[in-house]
Amino acid sequence: MGCGGDDDVPDATETAEAADRFEEEIAEATSTDRIDRRLVIAVRRVPDTLDPLGDLEPWGARVAEDLVFEGLTRRVDTGAPWAEPALADACVLRPTVDPRDVYCHLRDGAVFHDGDPVTPEDVLYSLDWWLDPRRATMRQRTGLGGLRRVEMVDGPPGGPPPGSKRDPGRWAHVSFSRPEPLALELLADLYIVPRADHRGRPRAFGRAPIGTGPMRVTALEPERLVLEPWVPEGTEPPAVEEGAGTFAPSRIVLREMPDGSEVLTAMRRGDVHIAAELSPAHVPEELTRPGTAPRFRAYVLSPARFDVLLYNLRRGEQAGPQLRGVLDDAIPRAALADALGDLPSLPVAAPVDLADPHEIDLVALLSAGVSARLGMAGLPAPQDASLDDAGKARAIATLDGLDWVLERGVRRRATGSLRIVLMWSGEAGDGRTIAHAVRDAWREVGILVPFATAGWAYLLTLMRKGEFDVALVRMAERSDADLYPYFHSRGDLNIAGVTDVALDGALEAYRAAATPSDRDAAKQAVADRLAALRVGSVVRAPTQVMMVSKRVQGLEFVDDLPRLGSLRLTPIETWILGQRTG
Repeated sequence: MGCGGDDDVPDATETAEAADRFEEEIAEATSTDRIDRRLVIAVRRVPDTLDPLGDLEPWGARVAEDLVFEGLTRRVDTGAPWAEPALADACVLRPTVDPRDVYCHLRDGAVFHDGDPVTPEDVLYSLDWWLDPRRATMRQRTGLGGLRRVEMVDGPPGGPPPGSKRDPGRWAHVSFSRPEPLALELLADLYIVPRADHRGRPRAFGRAPIGTGPMRVTALEPERLVLEPWVPEGTEPPAVEEGAGTFAPSRIVLREMPDGSEVLTAMRRGDVHIAAELSPAHVPEELTRPGTAPRFRAYVLSPARFDVLLYNLRRGEQAGPQLRGVLDDAIPRAALADALGDLPSLPVAAPVDLADPHEIDLVALLSAGVSARLGMAGLPAPQDASLDDAGKARAIATLDGLDWVLERGVRRRATGSLRIVLMWSGEAGDGRTIAHAVRDAWREVGILVPFATAGWAYLLTLMRKGEFDVALVRMAERSDADLYPYFHSRGDLNIAGVTDVALDGALEAYRAAATPSDRDAAKQAVADRLAALRVGSVVRAPTQVMMVSKRVQGLEFVDDLPRLGSLRLTPIETWILGQRTG
């Protein structure tokens, strides 16, 4: 990529050739059988399991939630109580505000994909799964630390709500040990599975999942996941809305395509409709091609995944806010981004997802041609390398001001050397790159930085006890995750030991929020307070670019991935005509 000039603008011949290639690609697509009612999504890795009672990677979670499984409730984003009935047809809270008990009635006629009815035993098995002591950390991470008991009962005390009935053994009673304002939203994550198929064989079930959702898995192979619409026997399939100009896909296919060039070729041939994550090597160059803007949209996504240096605020030198400022200032974020080969990280100071997906202006990139750069047309901007040097200078000045004298490359006081132990898992990959870069940067300002590495389960035990200085952790949650467990003074996973009245208030306000705007305001307050307290340092908040064919309609994002149940396709003939006349 060089500096732009008159020679960088495509001439009329180049533009005509690009148009001819576009027409040829369209003609080829329409002359083959591969254009049908499929919707194909290229992903770097196909999920290897869809067991909803275990940990799922982002695409597995999206497929499970949108298409394959249901809980007694499902999430909604329109306002409190942030959930609506799904496999249940009625739910009762006791008390109605900050409930400790939830009663949900299993709706009649619910069946699994294999035709078997959903029974109270299936519901009890699926909910009781979460009470196993071995799943304590998973419960706490998902906000279920207060889950106490589940049982099937005849109905809520005092009778069912109007329009419902007492129904022996078909009301699920979920009890919490403390008030749980988000109870119905939490139940949405407790998916119901068939007890007979899951019990004792969760691994096999994850490869051949059976749920009650609108689509069923017909293939889960190393390189592809295929889902097809499912209609219970005896019911009519939904009408095809051809008059609306779009149709629901007959299949949704996730194809494993780690080769970025292969993905782009497949997109242009019409074999793939959504490229989940473009290779950073192809951004922005491939987005400037003449045929891209007419046929595709592109979006910058920033999933709620953060690499965080979490500080122990209970004891140690880093418990002081000034020294935490030193450690944060010395992190070489720009150099790390280059070493990791990522797209630029979001410049955030707290692990709170405040950035929604946004569309890239492909027309502006086309106009820029070879002058296109990161930071323009909606693309993420690279971090200024000079900020690393400025941060290092601030760290040195602060250490000098705190009377940490530099002797033979090490900061010392009368009480001893400045020593900060960095705890991390020790596994190869990005974590290793980050840990070594941080250690080297802190050493450069005179801090001794030994590593403490072990399996994550063991490290978490030490962290819970407060036996650590700084830990490198990956926080990967929903975009609208309730961060109360991590940062409230009474949170089950408050490993840092933070205790702050203002932060507690913001976290409680999030739980009490009645509208999306209330939630957004509470999230912002949580982020601001975490940044002010320096509870942790966000080392990386990754971004990525998704490309979507303009044939795809109904695109909505949830947790920075498309909501799969709403996706539709424009008929190929209509789409081609629009391209030729547009």
